[in-house]
Amino acid sequence: MDSYRSYGDAELVDLLKSGDEAAFSQIYKRHWHPLYHHAIKMVKDEDEATDVVQEVFTALWSKSEHIKLNSSLSYYLHSCVRNYVLNLFNREKIRTNYLDNLQHTLNKGSSFTDETLMRKELSTIIEYQISLLPEKMRKVFELSRNSHLSHKEISMELAISEETVKKQIYNALKILRLKLTSLFSVVLTLFFYLFFHF
Repeated sequence: MDSYRSYGDAELVDLLKSGDEAAFSQIYKRHWHPLYHHAIKMVKDEDEATDVVQEVFTALWSKSEHIKLNSSLSYYLHSCVRNYVLNLFNREKIRTNYLDNLQHTLNKGSSFTDETLMRKELSTIIEYQISLLPEKMRKVFELSRNSHLSHKEISMELAISEETVKKQIYNALKILRLKLTSLFSVVLTLFFYLFFHF
């Protein structure tokens, strides 16, 4: 392990592409702090910056065999952090715009009588959050929600136990509730009733 300290980034990347965990560990140790400081300058929050860097390294490992560097590893990783943060900012902009529109509707004294419109707006945001679920969990959830398959049918379709199906659906709903709470706060209960009425 100590021998990896003497390797340059290019050598470590070559080893990483072959699934070398020690190479990944050395890259992590070498670049974590610079990336963290880069992230915190952008997001101004320690926990958020930590999450950003962790996501970047998770992606680096999961996609290691497909990495193609046109510049230094440091530049590549800093670009990944910047792009991830920009995506966060875009999501925040979407959230803010949605809440502004919702507040405007409430200020006008409108009630939620136009259920079709509300479903359409809500559906767009929920579908986006569903797309962010882990692949296996998302597949189970969509088979239950979109294809209306029973736990047993999903179990047979994906060759997993019914208990796993139940757990994946439970976890998916838990994740979605947590994420959507920050988006909809007070109106969350009503929206879940309208959209997730199993």
